[in-house]
Amino acid sequence: PEDVGRGYDGDVIRINSQSGKGGIGYLLEQKFGFNLPPKMREDCGYKVKGVSDRAHKELSPADVYDVFEKEYLNIDAPLHLVDYSFDKDGDRVSVQMTVKQNAVAKVITGVGNGQFDAASNAVKSAFNVDYTTHTYSEHALEVGSSSRAAAYVGITDAVTGRTGFACSIHTDIMTASISALLGALNNLYYRK
Repeated sequence: PEDVGRGYDGDVIRINSQSGKGGIGYLLEQKFGFNLPPKMREDCGYKVKGVSDRAHKELSPADVYDVFEKEYLNIDAPLHLVDYSFDKDGDRVSVQMTVKQNAVAKVITGVGNGQFDAASNAVKSAFNVDYTTHTYSEHALEVGSSSRAAAYVGITDAVTGRTGFACSIHTDIMTASISALLGALNNLYYRK
């Protein structure tokens, strides 16, 4: 590194328009604790490279985080989770959720084979959308009983094949998961 004017004290990974999804994913995990699922890592990689292309420069870790935050993190408009409750009857789970759409609260319900499936079915019915969930993962961001969790959701529209991804952070993993689902819907159907 000294031969080209650099030392080992800076960031080893440089993010520019030629960077791969692995480097971007590694940087988000090592610097900020986000372990993006593979398909989301690829999508994020394209967005980060697009920013680097337009700016004609390498991006710092903070720049990469800014892209991740703007495109995926806690995307809560126009759909925003207000509250939810679950009931279990044998193998079936039912949910009642309050979701705001453009600041107007709407109570929606659904049934599924688990909590996330019930929430997804409620959303599909209430907002007349048809998608498949192809990505779902979660992990703790800190250690301890009061730690925050990150949930990642990726969905694909059944008609167009377009995808939407989102990540949500909350101390309750189910709140993070449902919020990430709504964020993915916001990205797929409502954000340009």
